[in-house]
Amino acid sequence: MSKTRQNIIQKAIQLFNERGVVNVRIRDIADDLGISPGNVSYHYKKKQELLDSVYRFMIKRLEEMAVGNQFMNPTKDPLYVAQGYLKHISEFRFFYQDTLEIIRSYPTLAVLHQQQVAQEKSIIRNLMFMSVGKGDLVAEPFEGVYESLAHSIWMTLHFWLTQQIIRGEENNNLEEGLITIANLLYPYATEKGRTIFERVRGELLAMTI
Repeated sequence: MSKTRQNIIQKAIQLFNERGVVNVRIRDIADDLGISPGNVSYHYKKKQELLDSVYRFMIKRLEEMAVGNQFMNPTKDPLYVAQGYLKHISEFRFFYQDTLEIIRSYPTLAVLHQQQVAQEKSIIRNLMFMSVGKGDLVAEPFEGVYESLAHSIWMTLHFWLTQQIIRGEENNNLEEGLITIANLLYPYATEKGRTIFERVRGELLAMTI
């Protein structure tokens, strides 16, 4: 990817985060970069082409976290994955705050995102079964419980920033999001797992004061 394309994508992310996708024009990106609109259009003829590249960049960043063994590191606390994902959502908050509007406006992204969501839920589910193997979570009480729990955790992560805005909270309180995830997992924790969750939860509560 050329340096100009990288700059356009980075500037688009910044402006999308600040104003929302629908409120940012190609001209706005060009003006902020100090280049002509034609220069931006040379690389991205339509806004959808730019948004496609931004989305693929966003997912690549998420995949790099996993490939870099940050998600699957068994030495990390159980909430480490959720913490990394919430930070990712904060970095690309424009997409997670306006997901429905974006995928309605750009149908090709809807298909890509449905595939991405399925993969993310699979990762969460697999991590829970890894925690069972490590003795942090109990064995699945009956088939389908952890599938539903993985879905609930994904929803909490994906829409955490959105619900904060709906409730009138301006700051991105990621620690409170992690506490919510811990509370969802706690009923399924073993004695060993409860000790870990209680310690991590205490640390997170101290950070919110």
